[in-house]
Amino acid sequence: MYMAKIYEPGALLHRVRYAIANILRDRVVNEGAFKVCFEMDDEDEVIRTILRRGLKNRKLRVALERSHLIDVTRWLDRYPDLAGAYVALESTQSE
Repeated sequence: MYMAKIYEPGALLHRVRYAIANILRDRVVNEGAFKVCFEMDDEDEVIRTILRRGLKNRKLRVALERSHLIDVTRWLDRYPDLAGAYVALESTQSE
């Protein structure tokens, strides 16, 4: 991935992919670049996109829950609609 892309205003998907790559590894290659993913004007959309992808991707969902880089509980508190989907998913998997 071309790193400079994440700094561009319209590069939402680049920021999402970079953030997910770091979350899956649970370590940051470039801390400044990782922070930028959540500091641009589209921060809400970046987080929502990551959470929506976590609903579809078990590996990402587990990484989000275990990550030392982000606080998924705080993210879900901001987006009750997605929190409900995560709770529903957890309850169906535990049965």
